[in-house]
Amino acid sequence: MTTTPLAPAPPVRRSWSGWRTLLVVVGALFAMVSVALFAIGGAGLWAQQQRDGAGYFTAGPERVTTSTYALSSPSLDVGGAWPDAFYTNDLLGDVRIDFESKTPGTAVFVGIGPAADVAAYLNGVGHDEVADFDVDPFKLSTTARAGGEPSAAPAAQSFWVASATGAGPSTLTWHATGGDWSVVIMNADGSPNVAVDLSVGGTVPALKGIAIGALVGAVLLLIVGAAFIVPAVAIRRRADR
Repeated sequence: MTTTPLAPAPPVRRSWSGWRTLLVVVGALFAMVSVALFAIGGAGLWAQQQRDGAGYFTAGPERVTTSTYALSSPSLDVGGAWPDAFYTNDLLGDVRIDFESKTPGTAVFVGIGPAADVAAYLNGVGHDEVADFDVDPFKLSTTARAGGEPSAAPAAQSFWVASATGAGPSTLTWHATGGDWSVVIMNADGSPNVAVDLSVGGTVPALKGIAIGALVGAVLLLIVGAAFIVPAVAIRRRADR
């Protein structure tokens, strides 16, 4: 009598257990955050290569004109959420404004001062206020503020933290500190019809550290994510054999 050997039973495929599913989900979340940090770090390192020879990110030059007595920026809150003392020399960096008067024989004044003092000085003075600022291409959009002539020349004011005056190519540099600031561009004699070629630049000392930190964090999170996913997958494969 011939007997037919029984075929081996097919392997039992075990379903994923809850804890293995949780490991994979957590690992995938770590991996997703890692990808985002890789993107941030890569963008930061790319941006580092866009600086000029002096280490500034620069926009311009652009011809800026106003028929009024001044062009001013609105209040620029340098720092924001943290106390001003938190923003140290290594965190904020420098601001550079290159300018050249385009009105023959007329010098241009550029100053940076506390926003409240600038607002008081320009109160009742006809001027244009920057409403929008595009970097690439460099372009200013302004809003007109009605008024008369200033009571005194800009350089006579004592509240400027940085200022420069020149008819030819000139530069204002300022090491940024925390606070509310405004930038003002006027003819040095306080006359109307300001015309100037302007470019603006700044350094961002913290950018390199942020980029490197993001890349290091990305690698660490990727390792952590793999530490969650790999054991769960390995256990599943052994169970299926």
